[in-house]
Amino acid sequence: MRPTQILDLKVEEADKEWKPEWQGVLNQFKLFSGPPKQLNKISYKFSYVFRCADSDKPHSAMIEDWELGVLFLKEVERLGSQEAAAHSVRKKYLDEICAPTRDTQFFMGTVFPYNTWVVIGVFWPPKSFQLNLL
Repeated sequence: MRPTQILDLKVEEADKEWKPEWQGVLNQFKLFSGPPKQLNKISYKFSYVFRCADSDKPHSAMIEDWELGVLFLKEVERLGSQEAAAHSVRKKYLDEICAPTRDTQFFMGTVFPYNTWVVIGVFWPPKSFQLNLL
C-alpha cells in the first residue's frame, strides 16, 4: 500500500527478555546442527503512523520487517546503546526511507489469529523512478 502521508515513526519500549515459552523453543537443540545460536532480543517496538487515500484518520501499523531488526542490531553494535540505536533507526526511516523525495510503499500482512495489519517490508524508490520494460 502507498501511504499518502507518513506522520511519524513511533518507538516504544518492549520486553527486554524473551517470553519463557519462546526461550524454551529457542534453547532446543536441532537434530543435525548442534546447540542453537543465541538470538538477541530487540527491546523496542517500531510503528509507522500514516495517512492513506481511504481515510483522513491516521493509521498506525507495527513494523515487523527483519531489515529494521538487523539495522537496529548493527546500530547497537556501532553506538553501544540500545536507546541510541532506536533513535538512529527512527532517524534513518524518517529522514531517508520516508523522505519527501521517496515514493515510499509498504508491504503489509496480518498476524494470525488477531487480524492485525503490520508492515512486513518497505519499498522506497525515488519519486522520479520509472521502470521502462520496453
